[in-house]
Amino acid sequence: MQAMEKNTPTQHGESAPAAPAAGRRWWPRLALASGLVLGVVGFYALGLHRYLSWDYVRDHLDQLQAEVRHQLPLALLALFLVYAAVTALSLPVAAILTLVAGALFGRWLGTGVVSLASTLGAALAFLSSRYLLRDFVQRHFGGRLEALNRGVEKDGAYYLFTLRLVPAFPFFLINLGMGLTPMRLGTYTWVSLLGMLPGTFVFVNAGTALAAVDEPRDLLSAGVLISLALLGLAPLGLRLLARCRVRLRTVGLAALALLLLAVAGLGARTYFRYRTAAVMEVAVTEYTNADYPDDPALRSVHYGKYTGRKLTLVKKDATHFDLVFAPSNAHTAKVVFRDIDVSLMTPGLPEWAKADPGLTRIALTDRQWNRQQVRFDRGSPHVEIGGGNGFEVENWYTAELSKNCLNAGLWEVLLFVKEGGNKALYYHGWFTFPLGHYQDLFERNTGLPYWRHWYYLEHWFDPAGTPIPLEGLRKVIGEREVKARFDPNEPLLVAGEQLGKRRILSADNVVAWRDFYDGHKVRFATFLPPGRYSVRHPWKNEYRRMDRFEKAVLREVRSPATDKALHELELVFSSSKAEGKYRFFVSGFDLKALPQLAVAEYPKGMYMPMGIGVPPFFQSYEELKKSPPHVSPYFSVLLDEEGRWVDHHRFAIDGPVLHRDAHDPGTLHVYLLSYERYTLINHIVIATGE
Repeated sequence: MQAMEKNTPTQHGESAPAAPAAGRRWWPRLALASGLVLGVVGFYALGLHRYLSWDYVRDHLDQLQAEVRHQLPLALLALFLVYAAVTALSLPVAAILTLVAGALFGRWLGTGVVSLASTLGAALAFLSSRYLLRDFVQRHFGGRLEALNRGVEKDGAYYLFTLRLVPAFPFFLINLGMGLTPMRLGTYTWVSLLGMLPGTFVFVNAGTALAAVDEPRDLLSAGVLISLALLGLAPLGLRLLARCRVRLRTVGLAALALLLLAVAGLGARTYFRYRTAAVMEVAVTEYTNADYPDDPALRSVHYGKYTGRKLTLVKKDATHFDLVFAPSNAHTAKVVFRDIDVSLMTPGLPEWAKADPGLTRIALTDRQWNRQQVRFDRGSPHVEIGGGNGFEVENWYTAELSKNCLNAGLWEVLLFVKEGGNKALYYHGWFTFPLGHYQDLFERNTGLPYWRHWYYLEHWFDPAGTPIPLEGLRKVIGEREVKARFDPNEPLLVAGEQLGKRRILSADNVVAWRDFYDGHKVRFATFLPPGRYSVRHPWKNEYRRMDRFEKAVLREVRSPATDKALHELELVFSSSKAEGKYRFFVSGFDLKALPQLAVAEYPKGMYMPMGIGVPPFFQSYEELKKSPPHVSPYFSVLLDEEGRWVDHHRFAIDGPVLHRDAHDPGTLHVYLLSYERYTLINHIVIATGE
């Protein structure tokens, strides 16, 4: 009877398949399900999720990048395996891993490894879902799903492609859901690979700026995500058109027309973005007191009374321009900056830095991403202010132009009066110096093709980990370790621009230097385009990685910029909370030429940004012409133990301040400036013996 039952023919004349033994049916599934559950539980129980968190990755990005440079093949394999595993287990860390891939491997290599790993992980998740659940679902709901199954067999690839492109659909749900359908594994794999590719590239490319932002949401705009969603709907729309019997030729012509429109639009955007003319009208952005409450500047009582200016840029020769700020009302004056050599405010490159790609990259990066504010004093032949109701003509104190520390071309104009013995801002405008002129000036200054460097000059792109051969910047004649002391309990020093900027510094109970390093929460208002501070976008710091001052080394050096012997100071820091040492260099200064000042007067000392061949933050136009940045022997860098460049912006260090003691010229005072110069973060006193 048992044999007969096993081979009883069906009504169609076919033998019914024998029911598999119970053990063979549920034990493999139980083992697979148990393995998946153990994998997920183990991931969290062992604390592995903490290593794939935003804060951990940001804090250890320099070390990770260093390891990748030393072990690139191994690092690629490790990321591939980890990514495939977490995707197969449907763990919610794929997004941060994609960003990490961009930060570690760059946009192209990162996109390649993530695409392959995510496709493999998705295929494994698809197979797991199919093996564990499909039979159960089809057995109990097969009748209800019959129409869905037919639809998937017919148009499933289009639906899957759309789901892969639209960011709103969770990755793991797509893997789970498609595993329950009759879609073939091969179709699922290649469609997933192609469908995920645009989104993968967008996220990996965003990850290249990982070090520059404070929160993940800052990396991707809503416009980018909406664009991906619209792109995802395109193939499904074409499929629906085809089903509506629209002729293939018509669809092809429509697609070709859209492609041509897109290319034309891109070409038009590029043309208008980089077009040049001898005379150009440039829009000026102005903010009221209410529009910009986070401004730390000392504003005049007259701020906001003289607005409505428009800029006309007039090219005089290859490097000189007139900037004419014309008013739109009768009471506001016309301001003209005449015959300005704007090449001095465009990134240049010291000749001796051109021999090494790393030095070139760092020099250009810091030259663009540091503020350069140039002052024209009353009586300067380069500034004319006339017309209006007479207030500006009679009372203007200084007129200033600034290349701010953001994307290429973002400039500012600032006008000041004297109030109560202080310099007060009465007008502030933001404008974009035409990028076509910027490109021409860059190529003239550097001798380099702009297209090879445009991306990191117009966007934030962190070159952390770049080896810096200091021997290419100077030759050491002699060196000695000098006696130096750092008192962490010394009260903070506040003067100069720090008086205003501390108003938008978020720091509770920070009263002494130690408070920057012992866990106090210190956040800075981020400087955002077009050049304004925002307390709603807090910028963190990594001061905890340099909470121990170890030593100071004073060197005598010779720079390619001059035959004169100069000095270099190296400060070495370590951390009680993390491994590694950090070496802060400031080089190319004349120790005996530093001003002698009281500590309270530190802003009058050598007050400089980080970088190679960079100008001071603030400088008169006459001083700038006498000392062009590209011939300066000065440089300042933050390096790790192996001589690789550390991103000082992410560390939240903007530069050094140096001066000699007012009473003892053999005593050197050194301070480090925070991000955007909000505050000093330490004060080191050095006995130079000079």
